Amino acid sequence: MKSEMETESLRHRSAARLSALRSQLTTPAVVSNTTTTNQLRNPDGDGYPAKVPVTYHPLDAQKAFRHNEERVRDKPYARYYNRELYIYADVPQHIREPMPAEGVLPIADSRRLLDPGYHPHENGWIALPDGTAYVASRTRFPGSTGDMVRWWFWWHSVEPERYALWHPYDHLSLRSSYADRLHRTDLSHTQKWLGSTHRVTEFIGATKMAVHLRFVDPAHYGLPWDELKAAGYEAAVCAELHDGSVSNLKIGDFLHLWRKTEDGLELRSRYWLGGGVHYKLLGMRIGIDYLAGALGFKHRMGGERVAYEHFIHDQIEFTNLAGFLPNLYADYLGGKL
Repeated sequence: MKSEMETESLRHRSAARLSALRSQLTTPAVVSNTTTTNQLRNPDGDGYPAKVPVTYHPLDAQKAFRHNEERVRDKPYARYYNRELYIYADVPQHIREPMPAEGVLPIADSRRLLDPGYHPHENGWIALPDGTAYVASRTRFPGSTGDMVRWWFWWHSVEPERYALWHPYDHLSLRSSYADRLHRTDLSHTQKWLGSTHRVTEFIGATKMAVHLRFVDPAHYGLPWDELKAAGYEAAVCAELHDGSVSNLKIGDFLHLWRKTEDGLELRSRYWLGGGVHYKLLGMRIGIDYLAGALGFKHRMGGERVAYEHFIHDQIEFTNLAGFLPNLYADYLGGKL
């Protein structure tokens, strides 16, 4: 009796396995769209396209590199000062020509960055008819965390040599209005930069620019932190851009939003350059956007050349930062800096 029962049980198990096998043979394997998309976008073995070297820097930027190199030489972080800079191989296609106008995300629609997935144009640049410039840029941060990003945005402002690590050819100087906070141990990383102004001088292409970055809460753009976190973001750095000579003159905005990925973060950046121009006088915001356009000011701060060069600058500096940030942060935690 026992033998017959075992035989019957074996027959049922065999039939079930055969049925499952037939199902696998006759039904195509289902591959998620996400996996397929990632395989197409990231064809190499480690999940990312190959990097290609940046082989051209304007003459003055070459001189700036040598100047920065001398300043950084004896710093404990000098090994992160890179002569060779790279971008990913899937980026040059977005440099060659402007994105279509329908790829522009109006600043009033910034909340669309909370939606899952990607926009049709995550990378690109364009000059708009009113003279302003728009840039979208997506860069990869494998191995990074939100805490590393929040740390970086105060740590690099301690001295200009640290700022030079970020883009050794283009970054010239930086001063933080929170200089008195930067060495305090009772403050969080974010408290050392959010609300501050970074006064920076840098090359954008061959043009030297002085800009004041006034860091604001992402809620200023309709992106409160609790909603960003719920959408998968790990860090957010947002700022108003002010003219370096007339600091009360607001000339643009940017958003840097780091979203969690399987192996680290991805940075989704948006720049609106030369738009929403206003002057702050006695605490009041005086809109002069129309006047700025009529006088050609928007074309100077925006326009095609600025859009094009700014996209390239962003891709280079953030790809470079992503390459050393995890190790630099580990050095900081280990007391080596």
